[in-house]
Amino acid sequence: MRPVDVGIDATQVLSTPGAGRVRAVFDRAIYLVVSGGLVVLVPTDAPRGPLHVRVETLPDIGPECLVWVDRHRLCIGDHCILLDAPIWSPQLPPAASLARARGGARCWLPDLGPALDVGTVGRAELGAAAVTALRRGDVGTFAAEVGGRGPGLTPAGDDMMAGVLLVARAMWGASGMAAWTHVQRKHLARTNDIASAFLICAAQGRCIEPAHDLLNGLARGDHSAVSAAAERLSHFGSSSGAALAYGLRAALLELPPAPGP
Repeated sequence: MRPVDVGIDATQVLSTPGAGRVRAVFDRAIYLVVSGGLVVLVPTDAPRGPLHVRVETLPDIGPECLVWVDRHRLCIGDHCILLDAPIWSPQLPPAASLARARGGARCWLPDLGPALDVGTVGRAELGAAAVTALRRGDVGTFAAEVGGRGPGLTPAGDDMMAGVLLVARAMWGASGMAAWTHVQRKHLARTNDIASAFLICAAQGRCIEPAHDLLNGLARGDHSAVSAAAERLSHFGSSSGAALAYGLRAALLELPPAPGP
């Protein structure tokens, strides 16, 4: 079996040989923990992502299957996937282009908060501390307020935070890594390994393809591209894509041009 494409971070994870295990099995995703970290097998109708290995058909395996990685293969039980597929590496828009287009987020992106089934993570329940933290560019305090809250394999609060981290990286460039340091200190140890892996990618400027399509479309002033990306996000996972889109919108509207203290 050969994958259709492999995310850039999955490529790095799978460059470390050794044994691993199946972390979780779902109808449309299989999470693997290997020597180099975490990767996700998904079907080809799933979006490309930094940790995704997209295959035509997901193998029929159980949650207890052993995993092995060598230089050329990813083996799960009796199934072997050859690691010679194209590598997907997403791009962020230039900071100046995104900054000029941020006003379009209010017009083009619906306020998804009330529609999300995320309990106390919706905008109305964020609380003054979380909103103030965003407006100050204090991503660490925002993470402490929303991280780990809400339903989902990756908690909805963490999905929102991934959107905020991605926008922060796009707007602030390398300076955004200081914000990531605060998130690590205040939240990362308290969430699960799957959420942590995707948060690390987001802080480095990499997320699932529709999130990048949304930001790049906004920077180009392409309303149809933004709407299509938001629609794709709304159907990703049970709540993850919608929460991610909400985090993107909140960050675009509230984050200052430079990181806070």
